[in-house]
Amino acid sequence: MDKNKKYLALDLELNNAPDGSTPNPKIIQVGVAVGSASQSKSEWLVKHWFVKVNEPIYPFITELTGITNDDVRNKGMSHYEIGKELSNLITEHDVFANPVTWGGGDSTELKKEFETNGIHFPHFGRRWVDVKTWYVLHMLSKGKSPKGGLSSAMGEFKLKFDGQAHRADVDAMNTLELFFHILSRQQMLNNIVDTARNVK
Repeated sequence: MDKNKKYLALDLELNNAPDGSTPNPKIIQVGVAVGSASQSKSEWLVKHWFVKVNEPIYPFITELTGITNDDVRNKGMSHYEIGKELSNLITEHDVFANPVTWGGGDSTELKKEFETNGIHFPHFGRRWVDVKTWYVLHMLSKGKSPKGGLSSAMGEFKLKFDGQAHRADVDAMNTLELFFHILSRQQMLNNIVDTARNVK
């Protein structure tokens, strides 16, 4: 495990109806956390962008995320601006090719919106590192229910969820913390197995 390698955790907030029925809901916030296992959390780069959209934000979404119509109208940035800043950030920090996510699809959703808006974004590839899938496997292997969100998953490992949930940058930061904990834990287990193999 290269503790100095930087990873980028990605999270999105979407403008979706309470029942999830909105077809192709638009992204209204993009959040990232960039850092390495050798850094303290305070050294990570944590950033978010509001996305300028020409539609009202569902009251349910404002209640859930805190994102308001004013945020996207007056503080929102274009897809071009966000794509350029994110691309520069990825290049500058030389992050691992695939983003770290809680659940799948965020990177493909973002790339799709960039493409729809004519933005060239040559990053992320076709895959992502899904921390949620690993957590589900972990819980099933222990005979436990895999239900629950990021906060409860962190609690399983005695990690504290920092900040207000359902903020893209906050969720990205906590996802990155859980990811590094999983890497460290797996390295420890690998060492135990290697040691056991060498016992005669």
